Amino acid sequence: MEYGWSDRVLVIGGGPAGMAASEELRRQGFTGNITLLCDEPDAPYDRPACSKSLLTGHARPQDVRMPIDGGLDVRWEHGRRAVEVDLRRRTVLTQTDEEYAFDGLVLATGSYATLPKGWPDGPGMHVLHSVDEAWQLRQDLRHAERVAIVGGGITGCEVACAVRELAREAVLIDPKPYVMGRAVGEPIGALIADEHDRFGVEMRLGRRVKEVERRRGGWRLSLDDGSYVNADIVVATLGEKPDTDFLSGTGIDISRGILCDESLRAVDVTGAHIDGVVAAGAAVRWPNLLYSGEPMMVGQWIAAVEMGHAAARTLLAGDREVPPVGIVPRYWTLQNGLRVMVAGDFKPTDHIVLTEMRPGRRDTARAGVMASYYRDDELVGLIAVNAARAFTETTRAMLIDTPVRVLPQPKSRPEETRTGSGRRLAAVS
Repeated sequence: MEYGWSDRVLVIGGGPAGMAASEELRRQGFTGNITLLCDEPDAPYDRPACSKSLLTGHARPQDVRMPIDGGLDVRWEHGRRAVEVDLRRRTVLTQTDEEYAFDGLVLATGSYATLPKGWPDGPGMHVLHSVDEAWQLRQDLRHAERVAIVGGGITGCEVACAVRELAREAVLIDPKPYVMGRAVGEPIGALIADEHDRFGVEMRLGRRVKEVERRRGGWRLSLDDGSYVNADIVVATLGEKPDTDFLSGTGIDISRGILCDESLRAVDVTGAHIDGVVAAGAAVRWPNLLYSGEPMMVGQWIAAVEMGHAAARTLLAGDREVPPVGIVPRYWTLQNGLRVMVAGDFKPTDHIVLTEMRPGRRDTARAGVMASYYRDDELVGLIAVNAARAFTETTRAMLIDTPVRVLPQPKSRPEETRTGSGRRLAAVS
């Protein structure tokens, strides 16, 4: 269908994907009504600040709020959470018992953090996702001496570093023997773990939490090796779940996220398109054809913005064919003086080449290091620590979809060779 001045587009989700979709609808010339449902009571916010500047006190909640462009003529409905979608009647019901009609629908709900099943809640037990949760943790940190962070991903590592900056004890617990495994893989994750250990973070890696119980005004965590961790505060950073429960009963495939085709059109459980419904952001699985025909999820800020723009264009195209949406995942994090930058997609089975920026230094990560991931001799992923210039130069080729080839590596252990930008280490297969 074609969308005109009398049509109504409803955007569910006030994060970067929802905002980007609204902006792109106007940029593409849509003159109809745009309503955005946002379950937050206030303006959207810079979510990465929740595990960094809000915790250390360098920012307050009002400092991380993002401005809303009034010139877009978008009707923001704050404090409204979608609880039911009726695709036949083309309506959405919110928890306030209000009903919103739509002609086109953009699903951009993102994800949410929860405590693991069976964990008790109470004072000093935290998950970290929203501004309010971050600010409450900040208040509790004022009176804490020892903090246990369960989960060694990006958020967990950022929280651990923020706790150390506040001169509190930080204990980081993760079942892997290295940190940020999903984000950066094993070689870089091990180097970052070493630096956090030197920074004073107590590392309990390779350990799982078996039981959590309240003890003497604090918390006691039993680990699978029989040891214990006592803490005043526990922060669970164990991943997030797609916010899709409100779509139950619609027929949309929400197994492991909102399933979409390569152009971000939502599909049902039979694989058929849902008319006038697109999706974007962290809750979406779609075939990112830059890498694979298998549906994948990309949950970072930049990807959410790019997906929001693409979903809006797909919606306005109606039934017309549109190009596949190819996203190069890329993001960065700053922890303990380590600027970690990631681009592309990588798997443990890829061929990995590590390159030192300043050969001879024992603190390899702090001195600068890059991990290049090759699949079928093509560069598909790049991770850099304190090597921003080399990272930027290399990722330009990835962003313009130019294959970067590498000569076949010998089967035997390669010898170290010096290059112009550093020393290439033994490749990891």
